[in-house]
Amino acid sequence: MYETLKSLLLPLLKVPSEAPSPPPGHTDAASLKVFRASPDYLRYRLLFWTIYAVVWGLGVLIVSMVLLVTLGPWGALLALLLVAMSVVKVAIVYVSTRLDYELRWYILTDRSLRIREGVWIVREVTLTFANIQNVQVLQGPVERAFGISNIMIQTAGGGSGQKEQQLSDSHRAMLRGLDNAPEVCQLILDLLRRYRGAGLGDHDDRETRQVTTGQRVSPTTHQLLIEIRDAARSVRQVVDVTS
Repeated sequence: MYETLKSLLLPLLKVPSEAPSPPPGHTDAASLKVFRASPDYLRYRLLFWTIYAVVWGLGVLIVSMVLLVTLGPWGALLALLLVAMSVVKVAIVYVSTRLDYELRWYILTDRSLRIREGVWIVREVTLTFANIQNVQVLQGPVERAFGISNIMIQTAGGGSGQKEQQLSDSHRAMLRGLDNAPEVCQLILDLLRRYRGAGLGDHDDRETRQVTTGQRVSPTTHQLLIEIRDAARSVRQVVDVTS
């Protein structure tokens, strides 16, 4: 049944089912890695689908009984229509849950990371190592029970405060549902260190990390210069508004 619904839904959604192409510019073919979410991640997602289906079904049952009691034969017709629509809705959510797992791709190269996810809205993001600032493993209690974890990657410009949450969403990416998250995290960190140790990066990024003598500054000094630049821009914006 799932394959039938999948064959009907995929042409309508027009989502790519094949793996995304590697980001351009990678030079080390040996470092090219393609990751998929663990099968336990699918079971984790289906657990929430089951809870949703049960709660939705109970709600439909209660509403249908009320319609039967209050409206008689017309209530039975409305209840039958409501049940049919609910079955279609639950089936679509089931198919989209499985498709979200099947269409999720993670590609890692020696220079960048590419993530593709989503069914109704396909999101494909590429993060270059020149912009990555933080990599960490996250695991909730239910995820711990399924033996899976997520890797959150934060790039330059992403804030951690509540006021900056909406603005920082575009500076964050998540590798969800991995059963080997610590190993993948360590691999990303190793590639990141090798990338920065080799002096790779965009032209603008290399210029920012150089002082007038042409020597390379430390990451701490680089971050300090970025903060000074951002503070200067903020002051200029305040002056422009008040003037």
